[in-house]
Amino acid sequence: MNNKPLGYTYHSHTKRCGHATGEDEDYVKKAIEGHYEILGFSDHVMLPGKSQHGMRGDYSLADGYFKSVRSLQEKYAKQLRIYCAFEAEWYGDAFKDYYEDLLSSGKVDYLLLGQHCFLNSEGGFTFYSQVSDKKKATLMYVEDLIKGMESGLFAYVAHPDLFMIWYGDWDAFAYQCSVSIIEAAKKNHMILEVNMGPSRWGRRNGGGEEIDVAYPCPNFWDIVSEYQLPCIIGVDDHHPNELLDSPFDWVRDFVQKHNLNYIDRLKIDSKYVK
Repeated sequence: MNNKPLGYTYHSHTKRCGHATGEDEDYVKKAIEGHYEILGFSDHVMLPGKSQHGMRGDYSLADGYFKSVRSLQEKYAKQLRIYCAFEAEWYGDAFKDYYEDLLSSGKVDYLLLGQHCFLNSEGGFTFYSQVSDKKKATLMYVEDLIKGMESGLFAYVAHPDLFMIWYGDWDAFAYQCSVSIIEAAKKNHMILEVNMGPSRWGRRNGGGEEIDVAYPCPNFWDIVSEYQLPCIIGVDDHHPNELLDSPFDWVRDFVQKHNLNYIDRLKIDSKYVK
């Protein structure tokens, strides 16, 4: 195997989020170099009236994001299919209308459900990993993720097994939480994402052993396989070079090893992309 790029990703970030680097056009150029057909920009959602330094761009950056991606869509239309999207958490009714407007107005082509944090009692952001009771944190995550799926606003679920970062142990509780997520995905006809992030920055074993990552969690995806739910790969790149040098062979092997119902295209209705 030669670690050939996948040729698509619907999960790609920009420097606006505060933990990615590179100019928007650099991502496009690397995608073209890697013979991609599809590049979906899906930076962490910028929220009106909210700020979260180092996690998502300020809302004042949103218009510039839209204009930049739409301009690149037009400039490179003959070489690459580019989408404008957001990776967003489900915060209940707090931003439901905003998400609906983003989609109905065509400001974004789709939304990805990527649950990282919740709104606390003071209206601020708290990461699930910051909750001291890890079982409570996981139950909160599962509940929020399921409600997000039920909203019908999202194209797919990014890193559904993210909870393994803070929970860590594969036991009866983790199994039941996984089943709850997977059954909700089946009920709501949701696609689940095999996320490549940790395969780049996770702890690596020596001697050519398998990469040791919190997610994608093999046990979780074995259950996904049993349900034969559709899954897609998200490069989740935060630097242009990651579109070329991420461990693509590793993730292909993961999908094959776990006998996943793999798809590589989404049906996106965009007035900008033909």
